[in-house]
Formats: sequence, structure tokens, C-alpha cells
Amino acid sequence: MTFMPYHAGIVVSDLRVAVDDLSSRLGYTFNEPTKLSVHEAEDRVSGVTGPLDMLVTYTREGPFRLEVIECHSGGVYAPDNHGLHHLGVWEPAPDERLRRLEEAGDPVDAVFRQRDGSISVIYARSSTDTATRIEYVSERQRERLERWFETGVLS
Repeated sequence: MTFMPYHAGIVVSDLRVAVDDLSSRLGYTFNEPTKLSVHEAEDRVSGVTGPLDMLVTYTREGPFRLEVIECHSGGVYAPDNHGLHHLGVWEPAPDERLRRLEEAGDPVDAVFRQRDGSISVIYARSSTDTATRIEYVSERQRERLERWFETGVLS
């Protein structure tokens, strides 16, 4: 199966400054920043599990979008992880993906879960030299998230 990234995530210390810079240099239009709350973030980089808040925005232009994230939790979002953070792909079977990643020995940096315990996001890197972090986003969220990208309103 081929996965085509639909976004690149960039982690920054100041979202508004980064958005202004990217808008002026690249001509993107960004949605109004949205505060996202993750019910349970298992951050395997820091070893901390619990709720997580972040400020996020996406470009209105697509189909390939830029995501800008401001999060001061450390771990997977620590300052040494600022800049290009991940490539995002839709994942139809997150539980199966997590199992395969762990069996392959690929470093899983974080797993985000919804209130019902289902996986919403997995951050993982390849154990090869590329070490590019991939964000596997549950396909179940696709319709809702794509509506957010287009309208700027997260329902």
C-alpha cells in the first residue's frame, strides 16, 4: 500500500510569528489557530502519559498542506524537535499499524488516544538512516479534519 502525505507538520516556539513568516515568504493563507486538546498522549520520548494541549493551524491551500504546531510540553515536541517535524498520512488501521511498527522495531515517539481509547495519531520513525517521522492519522478523523482545513472550523 502506498501512502501519500497530505501535510507536513512544523513545530515552532511561537505560532503567530511562524505563520506570519511562512505567509509572507510562501504566500500561504492559514486558518485561525485552534487550541487542540489530546485526551491521552503517550509521549514515549519523555515517558509522560496524560492530556496534552497545543495550538495548531493548517494552510487553507491544498491538497498538500502545511501544519504549524506550538506546544510546550517537551518530549516529542521538545525544542530540539522544532522545525520540520513530520509528514502526515491517513491510516485506515491504526491499531494494526502500531503493532507492525513495534514488531519492526521502528521507534514510536508518541501515541494519541481519544476518550474511547481508540488511536487517533501515531508518531513513528523508521529505524533506517532516514529517520523521517511519519504521523499516522486515523482515517476515521478524515472527514472532520478536512472540513476544518477548508473552513477553519473544527467541529
